Amino acid sequence: MARVASAKRHAQAVFQLALDSNEVEMWRSRLKTIATTLTDPELAAILENPKVHLSDKVRLISRCLPELNELALNFAYLLVARQRMSILDRIVAEYERMADAHQGLEHAEVITAIPLDEEDKEKLAEHLARITGKQIVLAADVDPAIIGGFIARVGDKLIDGSTRARLEALKQKLVQAT
Repeated sequence: MARVASAKRHAQAVFQLALDSNEVEMWRSRLKTIATTLTDPELAAILENPKVHLSDKVRLISRCLPELNELALNFAYLLVARQRMSILDRIVAEYERMADAHQGLEHAEVITAIPLDEEDKEKLAEHLARITGKQIVLAADVDPAIIGGFIARVGDKLIDGSTRARLEALKQKLVQAT
């Protein structure tokens, strides 16, 4: 749990910096570049090795990320110095969530019993957009165990319109009635 909170704090700090400098999309790209580069297994092994001096790690990062500006490099240095490499992917995900929310986008994870075609995905995204008041970016998955309907997670909300949930509710009513 502490890692999640730490990732959120780091992402919030970068997001605030990006907002202040009006570079939200630029920082999205920078963070992805940092994550892609620093999570390379060979490089990560060196950066996480306590026997390698911090100044050597900083020089290595500078050589591997020459396209980044000073602030982005300093962020990468900070992550390595504070041994936060393990939460880098979480930081990027949190930042992207904040950037998308700032742009009025909301991610929705939808589970259905059968695969959805593009038309069904569009209709479902429109339906969820009416509910949330935000533009929806839909990610669909299939789980035949829900029998029918859908389960959607939009932000911190869960919408369970599955047949399985309806059958469970009916079962509970029948058990209580007897």
